[in-house]
Amino acid sequence: MVMPQRKPRLTRGDWVLAGLAALGRDGLGAVAIEPVARSLGLTKGSGYWHFSSRADLVDAVLAAWLDVATDRVVSAVQATGGSPRERLGRLLETVLSEEVRYPGFLMLQTAPTARSVVETSTHRRIGYVRQLLVEAGVPRSEAGRRALLVYTSYLGYAVLAQAAPGSLPRGVRQRRELQTTMLAAALGES
Repeated sequence: MVMPQRKPRLTRGDWVLAGLAALGRDGLGAVAIEPVARSLGLTKGSGYWHFSSRADLVDAVLAAWLDVATDRVVSAVQATGGSPRERLGRLLETVLSEEVRYPGFLMLQTAPTARSVVETSTHRRIGYVRQLLVEAGVPRSEAGRRALLVYTSYLGYAVLAQAAPGSLPRGVRQRRELQTTMLAAALGES
């Protein structure tokens, strides 16, 4: 007699990861119990075991996005060490890479559920770039403006990656040239 195989029990964290995948693939609207359950091969009842509502799932996914797409990126860049210029270069390389899993398009969300997380992420990201620029010798007053310029350039890049990917540099060499230009502009180099 063949025993039916039981599906492994998934944790709340598994659901959040699936929600992050839905967010990265289809945006905030795709983060809902039923479609995430379907992507996991489960019933929506399983989702309600872990989350009281769609809003609860969205909150958990947005918190995870903030951690993965902002805090961990900053921590990883800091952990590599090096000069402020080198760390800023690595940050640009990371966020402009072809392999970005959670692109900046979420930053363009205006849904009230995302607004506070987007604002928190924006402040942390610009603050980190400003910190690196100050460490590199850029005057504090100028570093804030340059950090904003770098960040808005990144957001434009993220929009193009979603809306018109053919307009972006193709290949590693071209992306590195763009990163070098952005880095030089941020640092006020010719």
